Amino acid sequence: MSTHKTRPKEPLVAIMGTTGTGKSDLAVDLAVRFNGEIINADAMQMYRGLPIITNQISPEEQRGIPHHLLATVDLDQPTWTNGVFVREATKLIQEIRSRGKLPIVVGGTHYYLSSLLFANNLIESPDRDGQSAHVPQAGIETEHPILDGPTDLILKRLREVDPVMAARWHPDDRRKIRRSLEIFLTTGRKASDIYAEQQAAKSAQEGAESPWDALMLWVYSSPDVLKERLDKRVDKMRQHGLLDEVRQLHRHLRDREAAGEEVDRTRGIWQTIGFKQFEAFLDAEKQEPIPGDLEKLEAQGMELMKIATRQYARYQLRWLRTKTIPELSKSDAMRFMYLLDSTDANMFSDSVLSPGADIVQAYLDGSDLPEPTTFSATARDVLSAFLDAATTPKPKLEAKLCDVCNMTLQTEEQWTKHVNGVRHRRGLKHKSRTALIPVPRPRPPTPDEVDVDLSTIL
Repeated sequence: MSTHKTRPKEPLVAIMGTTGTGKSDLAVDLAVRFNGEIINADAMQMYRGLPIITNQISPEEQRGIPHHLLATVDLDQPTWTNGVFVREATKLIQEIRSRGKLPIVVGGTHYYLSSLLFANNLIESPDRDGQSAHVPQAGIETEHPILDGPTDLILKRLREVDPVMAARWHPDDRRKIRRSLEIFLTTGRKASDIYAEQQAAKSAQEGAESPWDALMLWVYSSPDVLKERLDKRVDKMRQHGLLDEVRQLHRHLRDREAAGEEVDRTRGIWQTIGFKQFEAFLDAEKQEPIPGDLEKLEAQGMELMKIATRQYARYQLRWLRTKTIPELSKSDAMRFMYLLDSTDANMFSDSVLSPGADIVQAYLDGSDLPEPTTFSATARDVLSAFLDAATTPKPKLEAKLCDVCNMTLQTEEQWTKHVNGVRHRRGLKHKSRTALIPVPRPRPPTPDEVDVDLSTIL
């Protein structure tokens, strides 16, 4: 048994997992049972006016439970940074506790949850006026125009100010390169130094009694079953008005562009799954398409949306495997992580709701909690496999720069794969061709011109 000897001083339940596993349903059920309020931790579900495409829980499904940070952000606003989410969620958690209620945080934006649960994961700009201010992305780019420039220039600047961080990223990984330079420009400190300090702080805390007080519930479905479930969900979204919302979002974009506004489609609501997948269909609607073309484009958009949804679920699972589980292991908090198996939708009440309620009840009472890996066969297999992967020593990062392709490779495995790849071979061939420039051969010296120092050869 895993003993939780006293009642949690600051109770918090965090529900995580991939899209389509039933996280919201569990959150509502627990809130009803334990007098709770829910805080949304899904970045896209914060936007208002698009409940279908962002897959928001309906008012009927909310069952009268207060939901915070749900449908509260205007479409023109940037996606919240980790720091803004943590600041606002922390305020709400305190307010909910002050009312004698249980705060329940639920969502699939796992970097939000990680930043909330693991204090050392958060890197923020310096406080402004005593607060961690939310600076719109456009404001940061106005202050530092290079952040809106070509990736190669951003990388060049990063190599100048923080070569350690620059060596970690692939030259094509604009997001990470840009973020690392942004940290330097907005804080005046190297991101590599900040990360090093955080690591040192974590190491200093090793061996100390864990202050962990949150309970985490991971709603899990096997990938094969989840794939079919997600495909059916997209079909259901289509029946409930998905394309109407896509058209609304498309009109909003065109109106802003017609007003002369430059819209960055790589950020904000434009990253929601279902928008760009249907752009070809929406563009064709405004023209005079050949009979049958619209149907083909709509079917193509549906398939692309299903593929993107499945890819996102894999990304969420990878985050849990490579980020959340390792962090919990380092914090000695794996005993507070419980996997609930929602693979069989017909058994959702027995496999998710009831056991989830039992765990929360024991957690709030300060009673003995079962070991997470013995909670079910699926929990044993998945948690054990993920924990083994998290504790297996990783190869040391020794970045190598390929001068031929101007690429930085992080590990020996990546380097070997790259130098044996098509891109590198093409680069070598191109370099050899451009190097074949005729150069006059020097004339051999005559015997009289040779002045030999015999001391060097005797």
